[in-house]
Amino acid sequence: MQITIEELSAVKKKINFEIPSERVSAEIDKAYEKIRKKAALKGFRKGKAPHSVIEKHYSDVMADDVLRTLFNEVYYNALADHKITPVSYPELESDDVVRGDSLKFSATVEVLPAVESVEYKNLKIEKELFVSDPGKVDNRLQQIRENMAEFAPAESGAVASQGDMVTIDFTGSIDGVPFEGGHGEDAQLHLGSGQFIPGFEDQVVGMAEGEQKDIAVTFPADYHANELAGKEAKFAVSLKDIKHRKLPELDDDFAKEMGEFETLGQLRAKLTETIEKQELERIEADMREQLLKAFVEKNPIQVPESLIDRQMELMLENSKKRLASQGMTLAMMGMDEEGYKAEFREVAEQKVKSSFLMSALSRQEGLKVEEADIDEQLKKISEENGHDFDKLKEFYKNNQQAGETLAEYLLDEKVFSLLIANAEITEIPKA
Repeated sequence: MQITIEELSAVKKKINFEIPSERVSAEIDKAYEKIRKKAALKGFRKGKAPHSVIEKHYSDVMADDVLRTLFNEVYYNALADHKITPVSYPELESDDVVRGDSLKFSATVEVLPAVESVEYKNLKIEKELFVSDPGKVDNRLQQIRENMAEFAPAESGAVASQGDMVTIDFTGSIDGVPFEGGHGEDAQLHLGSGQFIPGFEDQVVGMAEGEQKDIAVTFPADYHANELAGKEAKFAVSLKDIKHRKLPELDDDFAKEMGEFETLGQLRAKLTETIEKQELERIEADMREQLLKAFVEKNPIQVPESLIDRQMELMLENSKKRLASQGMTLAMMGMDEEGYKAEFREVAEQKVKSSFLMSALSRQEGLKVEEADIDEQLKKISEENGHDFDKLKEFYKNNQQAGETLAEYLLDEKVFSLLIANAEITEIPKA
């Protein structure tokens, strides 16, 4: 038997096999004998059909069986002998299986690139300067006020305005003919929410309780009901009730509604702390993203397409789950799975490259996660979440997957610390 290895690229190898004719003929005989014992052909008892008949009807089955047997016999030994670690299933090519001829076939596999050393010093990145912004606290307080707003009956003679909650009856028609779904009674409409067709709510503004009005609108061209899309409609609207939105006062009582605060000052201090933490995390995440991009650019490598595909599938599934948790889908974002993959493939490739290079750097510099590192992280987790340290440690000790995930995270943190310590970081003002 002959085995040769072709280097198709830095991440792809082709393993060529040639099996001697004697070995091929022996396997053909074995395959036909196995088939003959099970074959049920019309006019012959099971296992009694002549060899010539078996060959006529089962040559394809024989060829598949011979190739599978010989492949399993030589492929895995070849991987071990030539120290090849594939990261993808082999792509097989084969000549026809013919008695008396040697058999040539090949297996093409993707492998990880060989990286002898990684350059990581003097990566040039920018880091945004953190600046405390009291305006963000004011904005957050206003958002909370709006979320806590209540609706109270409007005074006599009031007219509807943006932000009000109104109760309406309506009947819609196109060219004087009512259409399905165009009628409603005691419908609650928050003006300014965009619940109804564009232009509808704007025309309700200014109406008084008891007033009736015809409202003309045009359905959007991409409206979900195709029979209505792009058509002009008229709605006979009767406004029955108006409620004004009432925002709570920003005072100590407002703070107490939040649960754990006695004064507005305490609430403001907590919001300041939370917002500043979020800003610092955003700045850190942006810096790390720049760092990984610079790291990959400084160490150009080729990575297997199969790993990019796997990363792409993982990203897609995570995105679909995040959208589902918000009651949304890819379609609602104007995208299908193929469109998503095309849009984010470069991101997936960047993730694979950076992950591979970070692993290579950890090996190069001898970075390891020690027991003390794990204990320190578990203490931090237990303090932040109020968990018992000993029980938490026992959980990670007995849960292999959780333990490996924690160790991978800590190793990545060590690599990031090394990259940051050796980078040239320029602080810049917030854009």
